[in-house]
Amino acid sequence: MDLIEVFKDSDDLVNFPAGAVVLREGEPGSHMFVVMAGELTISINSKVVATASSGDIVGEMALINSQTRSATVTAETDCVLADIDRSSFDSLIKHVPDFTTYVLNVLAGRLSSAYEMIER
Repeated sequence: MDLIEVFKDSDDLVNFPAGAVVLREGEPGSHMFVVMAGELTISINSKVVATASSGDIVGEMALINSQTRSATVTAETDCVLADIDRSSFDSLIKHVPDFTTYVLNVLAGRLSSAYEMIER
């Protein structure tokens, strides 16, 4: 699924300069983002564990499970992100089956990565 194409005309595009904290570990999460342009770092307890770039999503776990953010996301470069709130997320899940499949695949990948980190 090409999320860039889906969200290119969104009214909810947000710019973050390099160095800006987009999401902070431990804070409540009521939205997620699609990375439209730029590079982000994802860190847990100040340790970088992943990166995100165009077409990736961040913040989905806290949005889905209504818990606090599990990681801090920082703009490594100037970034443009599509902001998806709970209402928009629910609508996408209902009306765009490919989006649901995409999010499930992302979550499965994150779970696999977490298992690998635990085993190390």
